[in-house]
Amino acid sequence: MAASIVDRLRDAALRCCQDEEIEDLKASTQDFLDMLESPLNNLELRKESSANWLAQCEQVLQEAVDLLDPSLPSGLVLCEKIGLELPKVAVKFVSLSQACQDHCLSIIEDLAENCSPREMFAAFMEALNMYTTSETLICCIPLVQGLSIVFSRLKRRQGQFFQEASIGLLALVRLAAQDEGGEEEEETPMETVQGMDGHNVFTLGQVRAAIVNDIVQLAQTVRETCDTVGVVEQREYFQQRLGMFALQILGITGEKVACPGTEVPVSVMELAELLPFCGLSLLRLLTGDQIEDLIETTSDEISEQVNGKNTKKLEASKGAALAVYWTLFNNQVAEAAEVTLKSIKEVLQFSGRRGIVAALSVAASLLTGQSSRPLSSVAAKGLALVDTILELVSSLTYSFDDEEAERWLALVLRIIPTLQRLQNVVVYALNVEMRRQGYAAFKKVIQDVVPEAARLQCLQMLINDCVSPSLVSLHLILIKDEIARAWPPSPQQQKEPIRDANPLRERLHTGAFASPFISNDVLDVIGSVLRPKNGTPPDLPDQIDSVQSALNLYRFILIRESSGLPNYNIVSRVFLQNTFL
Repeated sequence: MAASIVDRLRDAALRCCQDEEIEDLKASTQDFLDMLESPLNNLELRKESSANWLAQCEQVLQEAVDLLDPSLPSGLVLCEKIGLELPKVAVKFVSLSQACQDHCLSIIEDLAENCSPREMFAAFMEALNMYTTSETLICCIPLVQGLSIVFSRLKRRQGQFFQEASIGLLALVRLAAQDEGGEEEEETPMETVQGMDGHNVFTLGQVRAAIVNDIVQLAQTVRETCDTVGVVEQREYFQQRLGMFALQILGITGEKVACPGTEVPVSVMELAELLPFCGLSLLRLLTGDQIEDLIETTSDEISEQVNGKNTKKLEASKGAALAVYWTLFNNQVAEAAEVTLKSIKEVLQFSGRRGIVAALSVAASLLTGQSSRPLSSVAAKGLALVDTILELVSSLTYSFDDEEAERWLALVLRIIPTLQRLQNVVVYALNVEMRRQGYAAFKKVIQDVVPEAARLQCLQMLINDCVSPSLVSLHLILIKDEIARAWPPSPQQQKEPIRDANPLRERLHTGAFASPFISNDVLDVIGSVLRPKNGTPPDLPDQIDSVQSALNLYRFILIRESSGLPNYNIVSRVFLQNTFL
């Protein structure tokens, strides 16, 4: 049976080489592909003897390799005539055995090295899009390797080809980065791609790792191709797309490469080394400037949706954050990137609050997984990076400018997503220590980064959108601490000269600035907890924590107001007559 299939495959190959008419060639090509695929569909033989069935598959695929030998004139002709359709069939054998895997890769390499690179690019991308599914991931491995060869042979329009390929490759790596059964289930040893030769060709983890590694190697090949582009503008455009691609790959696979320990994953090193070549600076990536520029440059299609840009920004931010993390916490990467804590501090000092907020946003992107629950491995690194940035900026000073108040709302809107991600850590982190670290970082951002005049507004927005009563309670306690810090001095204290290290608070004490924490705005926050948006009473006992904290804060304010001479700093006489009646 196997011999007759081999003979018929040879006959089909001979007809392919001889046919010149389009219709005849189309028919003979289909005959060759059908004959090559026929062992896979021989379910009767597979049921009778899986060993004989596998031997037949290996024999037919081996014969195809021999027939396609490019060192023979007939083999070269056959490659050119059936190359467009062959990859989709050949990769179906890859999971059967190690021999089938080797034969399949040999066919893909022969096609990539000897056929038209443009035609094989189209053939490989068509097959790649077809097999980018959870069940057929392993079929994509030889296709990605074939694309690497194709890119090394392209002589024109390399940037446009890479732009088209990056869409499919990013979709593939997103799928490869997903865990079966959801984020919170660890991969088990039973999740494997079983070979018919009695061995596990790959575990699913190995398949995913192989795909990511092959795509990283493809990026290295594209880098070499980029060097051959002669026109400066085209080369820079190519480099920008490659840089965004490297950041997105690093961001997408972040949960996989952000493993415990101090050893830097090889893929991180290789992707990080691409960034300077693409004109990207880790310092500028950290402050967010280059990420925004890259998104605008590489999102040149009018039809691209806003969600697509948001996804691209999140993936690129995660990639930048991981690159910065490994730079700061590994000497090997730091030396290669020539980045130090001092240089980062200088950049943050120069960029001011806007740059600090952007840096925290990039770092906090590691706190976001595919659901609201952050993954422990990558979230720990995100928290470490946030803490490092906060430590660097804790000693920085900012000049107070009355006109800056017009920009506070924009700053608050930019910092809110970072604070919400830190809130998620407080609520969803897998261990108590991480939750404590998350809340400590949250407080530092509020107290050290957000201007004092904007803190109450920021906390009000977080409270309005918060679904956790316990978290609302913590925010109200933070407001209480801010009120205590901002409370005007007593008449006795006013006689003494004020020397405050914080220029904003000193101006507050001297009467040049009125803190929102010493105003009726605080009572609006309390009212929003005791009187939710829908106007109905709070849901008790579910919201008892937030309600109790709101009442305690109101009691604290009343006690403060009643101490000493009447001053009505927060609770004015008119407000007292109308509040909570």
